[in-house]
Amino acid sequence: MTDFHSGATAFEPHNAECPSCGGRYFMDVHWKRTCLKCYLQTKGRTESPRVQVRIVVEPIPADMLKRLVYLVHPDKHANSEASNIATKYLLQLREVQHG
Repeated sequence: MTDFHSGATAFEPHNAECPSCGGRYFMDVHWKRTCLKCYLQTKGRTESPRVQVRIVVEPIPADMLKRLVYLVHPDKHANSEASNIATKYLLQLREVQHG
């Protein structure tokens, strides 16, 4: 793909071969030139740093669940399988979250 303004070719993410070890890696930015393993070796490390991720899940408010059930209810969708599955899921979620 060519950039309209500069005429330069735009970067597109792709699978690439690491020039150091020959392994495959995903080159998602233009500046990645080696796989993670080889990059870490050049930095004197053997494993990637551990990242801690904390996921906080807020319950869906009861009034919003009521709206969602209304929107997907089988009566509104010719008793379709999808609407039955969605409604059942939302009703179970409501029971778990709000008793």
